[in-house]
Amino acid sequence: MSNEFANLESPSVQAQIDSSTAKLGDLVTLSIRVTHPLALNVDPPVFSKGLGSFEVYASTRLASEVNGDRVVDRFQAALQSFTTGQQVVPAIEVPYRDPMGTVRSIATSELTITIEEVPAGSKDQGDIRAIKGVIGPTAWSPWWWVLLVVLVAAASAYVWMKRKKMIQGPPPPPPIPADVTALEKLKALAETDWLTSGKAKEYYSAISDILREYLEKAFAIRALERTTGELMRDLRRKSEISTERQAELRELLETCDLVKFAKFRPEISEGTDAHQAGVRFVEQTRVLLRKDEP
Repeated sequence: MSNEFANLESPSVQAQIDSSTAKLGDLVTLSIRVTHPLALNVDPPVFSKGLGSFEVYASTRLASEVNGDRVVDRFQAALQSFTTGQQVVPAIEVPYRDPMGTVRSIATSELTITIEEVPAGSKDQGDIRAIKGVIGPTAWSPWWWVLLVVLVAAASAYVWMKRKKMIQGPPPPPPIPADVTALEKLKALAETDWLTSGKAKEYYSAISDILREYLEKAFAIRALERTTGELMRDLRRKSEISTERQAELRELLETCDLVKFAKFRPEISEGTDAHQAGVRFVEQTRVLLRKDEP
């Protein structure tokens, strides 16, 4: 990690389930919250098809909460167990990336939940009942047997499809659009005190990283690990961004480079202008991402 991000706090993770007890086969909700600095990017946990005795029925990513220079990312998963007694939800790895693209992870703590048997119905007395007469299809009605075969086949097909879905695992959560993420991070950056507290280097570095990440996710152009010159060369060849927008982006990224590497110290008003230029670039290019939408 570069020196300007060496002092970033590590993320913290919390996990909880919505109930300490559940009936056999009930769905229980696992909630995960990851609190981290704005400069870090947290990816969704990778759930395997089984967590101990639990099966992952579905998982999703909820909306992030931004508070100043900190972000809370939230995830949920629906779990199901068919084993009674006290069961353990094992630790779950949550990957995250620092501003230089290095991937790390943080793990939740183990959780315990008691799975109870489904209680007997009011008519189930537990005693042995007398043998009753024949109920159902009779030997002289073959159509009853045809119907029985159809029902058994349908039930078998349903069980097979459900089992296949469980083996494949839950569908991945829908991705958050790159422009929405970029604008949320720029908004959170504007609410920090970095400019007034002398952290211009961190402020301009964050602007550069947010825009580079936006370009990678929105236009599939390598940006985070490339120089400004290399990035602009690829933009000219591979993107639909207009020449005017590219010129504005080059000027902004070169200013960020001066602050990061040449010890250039701009005025507070210049920092505000740089932030507004970043917001303007995202808002003016986001229409290219939705040009094919009805």
